Amino acid sequence: MRNLLLILAFCSFAFAVEPTDLDSLFRGHEYKPELKSSLRDTTTSQVPGKSQGKAEKASDGYYMIQFEALADFDAAQRRRAQLSASTGYAVQVVFDTPFYKLRAGGWTSKKAAEDKARELSAYNIPAFVVKIK
Repeated sequence: MRNLLLILAFCSFAFAVEPTDLDSLFRGHEYKPELKSSLRDTTTSQVPGKSQGKAEKASDGYYMIQFEALADFDAAQRRRAQLSASTGYAVQVVFDTPFYKLRAGGWTSKKAAEDKARELSAYNIPAFVVKIK
């Protein structure tokens, strides 16, 4: 029995490192993951041997983040209030037959909108980018 306790004590000291994110949540600190630049989708279709002549246009359309599409108006309003509180965005309810779509934000570049969608997914808020114009 004494040997078992010694082994358990050794293991607890051996694996005791920095506090985890869960430990900081228990202490009342807010968890804010950082979006790393390596998460950014940098895959572009480049032809080997050809150089990129012109830089891309700064504005390639108008993009929004869409969270969900619900069939019930009351459920959409309740979910809109929840999403507004958790994200800080003014979430819009857009009726597009037959669904009420919950959308937020507005970016002129797709990359910026995708970065924000990835950041929200780190907070377990599923979202995807839609092109409006």
